Amino acid sequence: MIIVQKFGGTSVGSKQRIKFLKNIIKKYKYLNIYTIMILSAMSGETTKMVYLAKYFSFRNLKELDCLLCVGEQVSISLFSILLNSIKIKSKPLTSSQIGLITNNDYSYARIISIQNYFLIKKNLLKNKIPILAGFQGITRSGNFTTLGRGGSDTSAIAIAACLKAKECQIYTDVESIFFSDPRICKNFKIEFVPFENILELSSSGSKVLYVRSIEIAIKYNVNIRVLSSFLKNKGTLISNKKNFSNSMERLMISGITHSNNEVKITVKNIPNTAGVSSKILGPIISNNICVDMIIQNSIINEKYTDLTFLVETKYFKKVKFLIKKHIISKLGGTVEHELNITKISIIGIGLRTHNKILDKMLYCVSKLKVNIILISTSETKISFVIKNKDTIKTIKELYLFFNKNFMFRRNGRVA
Repeated sequence: MIIVQKFGGTSVGSKQRIKFLKNIIKKYKYLNIYTIMILSAMSGETTKMVYLAKYFSFRNLKELDCLLCVGEQVSISLFSILLNSIKIKSKPLTSSQIGLITNNDYSYARIISIQNYFLIKKNLLKNKIPILAGFQGITRSGNFTTLGRGGSDTSAIAIAACLKAKECQIYTDVESIFFSDPRICKNFKIEFVPFENILELSSSGSKVLYVRSIEIAIKYNVNIRVLSSFLKNKGTLISNKKNFSNSMERLMISGITHSNNEVKITVKNIPNTAGVSSKILGPIISNNICVDMIIQNSIINEKYTDLTFLVETKYFKKVKFLIKKHIISKLGGTVEHELNITKISIIGIGLRTHNKILDKMLYCVSKLKVNIILISTSETKISFVIKNKDTIKTIKELYLFFNKNFMFRRNGRVA
């Protein structure tokens, strides 16, 4: 049986924390379970290297990726030295050694294949623990690449899929996935989340796992378990399995999540003609910028229309430039924006057909006298946009209301 374990930057953030990880490895070693480890760079190291690159005015992302790959190689080397010093055989392996091939999109590369995965198996058969560098890959021509945000998660789940591991364990500084943000309100830990819900949770603001890694897990049916590096617990299992008994949390609602790095953009008074949405959104999407909650309304005898959507705040200036260049200069109209907003999402299964959930959500928000700026619904998600200043009280009220009114179940009984 093979288990893949990924340790993030906070788990290897200092000499003491790296030493602490040996206890986790020992447990699986004595159970005769084949263990493969994927490590991130030590906490803060990647940021330091980015600052260095900016100081020397780096010219292209290829050079930056070559620099950033150093952080993971430091982590795997140090941990291998530690394990070998306590008589646990290990072998540090970089992306070039295992042949983790990516495309040429530097700083946000996508995995094509893992060509030398037999090298990982070879070390397992020699009773050595392979310690792999996460976050990085190489192009077919041999240049280093990085996989972008959450890249070590992506590496770990891709390797677990390739080796048909029983599960991929993601060790973090949190003890599990929570129903809502534990920094805002005390709430319960979720023991099980189905794939379809975790994808929505991650894309709507949850920072535990990133969307790309979950997409690979769904495609290749890789079970994921989110665990704490510092506490002993069962964590949260993410799987497509349906029948669970004691560990099952069959929730009508699986979580409440939020994102406050959004900006609302409205393109106003543009001609209401076929293809106008494509003309506005096409240049934005082609620049790898995701848009969300798209709403189009016709005005003035349907001759003109307004188009409203959300993008991440970091892309705001670029999006505004693209709209003015491709739309305003050619079709007229104006562009407006609204900052300091938060998108709150309620995640579950069959939310569109359970109308009383939408009704109760609207009631909660109205009771707080919070104004909803935008709202959208689907089978698995209800999302709405409010002002930043109303975020904390809204999330607290939603959690308390749904808990009180039996909208979810915990460990087989009503909460």
